[in-house]
Amino acid sequence: MPAYLKIENIGVCPPEGFTVLGVSLADTTNKEGVIGQFGSGNKHGVAVLLRHDLSPVVFAGTLKMEFSTRPQVVSDSQASKEFGRVVVKYGGMDQSTGASRSSTEDLGFVLDYGKHDWQEVALALREFVSNAIDRSIREKGDWSGVKVEIVDEGQVRAKRDHTRVFIPLNTEVFEFYHNIGKWFLHFSEPEALHKAILPKKNRNLGDRKAAVIYRRGVRVREFESSNTESLFDYNLNDLTIDESRKASDWDVKHHCGKALANADKDILAMLFDRLMHSEKSVWEFGFDTYSLQPSHRDSAEDEFRKRQNWQEAFALVAGEDAVLTGKGPVEQLERKGYKPVQAPESLVHAAEQYGVQTPAKVLSSDELAGRAVMEPTPDALAAVDFVWGLLEEVGLTNGKTKPPVKCFTSILDAGVMLNGYYRDGVVFINADLAGSGSVVAGQEALSDRLLKVALEETVHYLTNATDNSRDFQDCVLDLAVKLARSRP
Repeated sequence: MPAYLKIENIGVCPPEGFTVLGVSLADTTNKEGVIGQFGSGNKHGVAVLLRHDLSPVVFAGTLKMEFSTRPQVVSDSQASKEFGRVVVKYGGMDQSTGASRSSTEDLGFVLDYGKHDWQEVALALREFVSNAIDRSIREKGDWSGVKVEIVDEGQVRAKRDHTRVFIPLNTEVFEFYHNIGKWFLHFSEPEALHKAILPKKNRNLGDRKAAVIYRRGVRVREFESSNTESLFDYNLNDLTIDESRKASDWDVKHHCGKALANADKDILAMLFDRLMHSEKSVWEFGFDTYSLQPSHRDSAEDEFRKRQNWQEAFALVAGEDAVLTGKGPVEQLERKGYKPVQAPESLVHAAEQYGVQTPAKVLSSDELAGRAVMEPTPDALAAVDFVWGLLEEVGLTNGKTKPPVKCFTSILDAGVMLNGYYRDGVVFINADLAGSGSVVAGQEALSDRLLKVALEETVHYLTNATDNSRDFQDCVLDLAVKLARSRP
């Protein structure tokens, strides 16, 4: 005896819910958990099944609807094409009107409707179950009025005040039924319906461990554009999907990042624990700072809660002496006795905004830049003395005293070496430029490059102006002109 998958819910769907594009009553309620919004799911579902030679039978209360197709040729002056026009055969009584119906009617779409986006049988079944859940919520306030089960042909019949959809059982239909808990959290993890982040629990359809994305408890997709396994799965109430029930990669990652930013301490502790105890990356490490950082919509209570959760989770996993850092300042942190925990820069930047201990909180600006400051070499002092003498000679010291001098060592930054800088009243010169030649041969041993650096940073000290500013240029030009006029 043939078998069928039965999808049943309390409440009678109007026939138009299966026959007229755009008709949906799910969006007329503000009840929590309602899924539908487009008014096309049942119609797409019918077309998908017919394309797979599966003829669904629907009972809207006591009204039976059997779907099939008939050939129809459409022509214009350039071409002619045959379509499969979707038709419905009615039988029984329409509970909404009390009238008996026994006609066969053409519907306003053909078999090709949605074929490029709607290809899998499972997508059709997902829509029927989603609509059943919505109607049960509208009737009872919850989804307990839904039944999904396999029945034999003798049980394909109406039930008053209920909607029943029967689909002939084949391998694909059975596979969907077997995995119903992976398609709908309602049937496997009802306690997870109100959670945005779900630790991994074998929800993938296959061997992959990519992030499984749900919207209001209904499976939307696996994040298949990434081969990296995810640490969590996600149930996103407000994820934007289009008419084909798809969401862009950017939207998915952005909403998942926002959910992670809003996570409780236990979830965040799992993220930090992965950083510390495994070299294997996870999908979440690719979230950008924009999605992870605090939102301008956060209330003061939201901000406090997030900061507390992030800080406590990191301290719980890593300890009070730990610092969340990128690759750069690891050595500097270790020298100062801290325990560096390396993470992607985007995660470090976001965590910093939640008050997590990062390099910016425990290292000076020089340490962050990979610079070690030291006492000046004789050549550094001699170079600034030489420059200051010239400035005094032509009266350009602006009443200031000669600046103190320090040296520093620095790592290459993208292949560029910093020669010098000025900060807080002190001239800093790279120690690699400032040896000890002047001790032996006097100022004549100072290199032109060292003198140029000393001049540039001393002019910054005099003018408090930046590179390329007008004040900086005027000072250097005044020095050149006055020196030229002072020489015989």
